[in-house]
Amino acid sequence: MPAQNLVRDLEILRGKRVAVIAGPVSQEDALYLRTVPRAQWSLTAILEALTDSGVRCEHLDPTAPDFITRITGFDAAFLNVHGPYGEDGRIQGLLDFLSVPYTSSGVLASSVGMDKLVSKAVFAHLGIATPRSSRLLSPKTAAAVAADFPLPAMLKAVDGGSSVGLRLIERTEELVPALTEMTERGFTRCFLEEFITGRAMTISVIPSDEGLLCMPPLEFVTSAAYYDESTKLGGDDAPSIEYRVPDDLPEHTVKEMARGAESLHEFLDCRGAIRVDYMIDADDVPYALETNTIPGLQQHSNLPVSCAEAGISYDELVIGLLAEAVKRATTAPWTVS
Repeated sequence: MPAQNLVRDLEILRGKRVAVIAGPVSQEDALYLRTVPRAQWSLTAILEALTDSGVRCEHLDPTAPDFITRITGFDAAFLNVHGPYGEDGRIQGLLDFLSVPYTSSGVLASSVGMDKLVSKAVFAHLGIATPRSSRLLSPKTAAAVAADFPLPAMLKAVDGGSSVGLRLIERTEELVPALTEMTERGFTRCFLEEFITGRAMTISVIPSDEGLLCMPPLEFVTSAAYYDESTKLGGDDAPSIEYRVPDDLPEHTVKEMARGAESLHEFLDCRGAIRVDYMIDADDVPYALETNTIPGLQQHSNLPVSCAEAGISYDELVIGLLAEAVKRATTAPWTVS
């Protein structure tokens, strides 16, 4: 979505009434709304970008009792929800049913992207390296699984997000208490994943008239032991974090990351922007961790930062994603006269 397309995209949106959907649908979003000051919310930035561009927009909370009644009065929706009920295909299916076009991927890509174990099966099918993982854990089986799994390892919730539902396990005896804690937080499906010592990277893909565009990769540089939820969501006591474009990655590593992200976008029939997170080991081999079908849109989040590096402003990104959603709008067959 190069800058020269901004005028055309605004013309597509002329007269449209847009709902920006955001609310505490998941632990991830609820924690974000509690932790981050409102002035820094991605919701605030999206509404400002749309309003400044002359697009009529309004915030809708999907957890409000009148949400379904109200959303049918809008011409399009800008999705700014994450985790279960936001990023896993459920709200996407509802909007499809109601014939309301929306930003981000559809039901299939959203549900696959939200499920880390299913994503690993897709990675394997596409020839994308991914860390070794265990089967699903339960308090009864956890100790036996850990005994056969190399530690340290990451304990992950299948449907966690923003590093919520993530714990580093260094000793076998830590696993059951950590798993119990995860279950109490609502994460009922968890697994162990091989801990890759190396560099945390992400790469974003956005659509354009010329096809998919891969943004420059970003590296997460943090003072924390790993990229946990307090690091990602920020706060006064959070570890330091810096996103930067690495200048020392071998060309073949960057190409492999880009190939993986583009392959996932095409295979899952993704829409709009996606972001794929990687760990790069000491041999510069990238291991895919997960696919994000609704990348965060705070001003300093990964997608906007990498787009800025490519010369795409925040407003151009937001308008472009929304215009693309309107252009590919479909209507439920029973509503066609």
